[in-house]
Amino acid sequence: MDKKTRRMMTVALCSVVLIINFLQVNVASAPSITQTTNKPLDESYQTVYKALETEAPFDYTFIWMSDTQYYSKRHPNIYKSMVEWIAKNKEELSIPYVIHTGDIVHNWDDERQWQYADESTKVLENAEIPYGVLAGNHDIDLKNKDYTPFSKYYGHSKFKNQLYYGSSYKDNRGHYDLVSVNGNNFIMIYMSWGIGQEEIDWVNEVLENHPDHMAFINLHQYLLPTGKRSRLGEDLYEQVIEPNENVVATLSGHYYGTATKVDAIDDNGDGKPDRKVHQMFANYQGGPEGGQGYMRLLHVNQEENKIHVKTYSPYLNDYNYYDIEKYPGKDEFVIELPLKSKVKTNPT
Repeated sequence: MDKKTRRMMTVALCSVVLIINFLQVNVASAPSITQTTNKPLDESYQTVYKALETEAPFDYTFIWMSDTQYYSKRHPNIYKSMVEWIAKNKEELSIPYVIHTGDIVHNWDDERQWQYADESTKVLENAEIPYGVLAGNHDIDLKNKDYTPFSKYYGHSKFKNQLYYGSSYKDNRGHYDLVSVNGNNFIMIYMSWGIGQEEIDWVNEVLENHPDHMAFINLHQYLLPTGKRSRLGEDLYEQVIEPNENVVATLSGHYYGTATKVDAIDDNGDGKPDRKVHQMFANYQGGPEGGQGYMRLLHVNQEENKIHVKTYSPYLNDYNYYDIEKYPGKDEFVIELPLKSKVKTNPT
């Protein structure tokens, strides 16, 4: 059965309400990438995004998944196919780290869903692949602000003995991981659903204590399908992203669809941009079978100072959920980072 036939059959099994919701959101998100700035920019600083027509060389690959909730609820075989593919390709793709931006399960009080999710992440643990997670809105009891199930399966005690694990905020509602690869020092900061001033202050303290690490801020909700920031996203941008010079990217999910927004920031006030912050949002759960296993591959090319972003489904063995000719830049694009040359360092 070819991909087209398979997708038509699975779409027929999805509810009409879910399909309509998904289509409505993604029509609005068709303009794929926007770029904004806080200061006037030199023309030479403008970034051109291109679809990846050929395989680009890379040094290592970060994996990013989000909103796996329907896999935990209805399609654990898809979740399994994703993590087993990651484990199998650990060496070939040089995978140092996996990111999950929340909604691990669909129903926070369904033990079975947590068990399915735990079985999947144990595949990464057995393959000795570092990973980080956060709690999305479906992972907690919103009414009572209760994180108990999340803490049981993904709390501080699960990660405390890992060398890459930095520190925890309220039993892993927030945490950070330190990842060093080929002379590049990254800090992966996570904050779960329910962000207030106390959480923002904690993130800022972590960033201030690690000024020499390129920071990825991983959140459940930040960017909208339109490419604009949510209200929370604006607060985080103004209080966290903009003031901290080591922040280079944000990753988020929650809404249906994908979008990318790039801001060029003048850190020293000389009227010229000093860094770009790449804000990426990707969530395929509104598609057939809860997303059919599509996830992001972030291929890092240090010589070019670029990350080649691709979207792949191990379940379907297929690249790109969206038609790249109709929606260029939604599933494949290139971002720029100030990467160092290949220098061996001891893990931080």
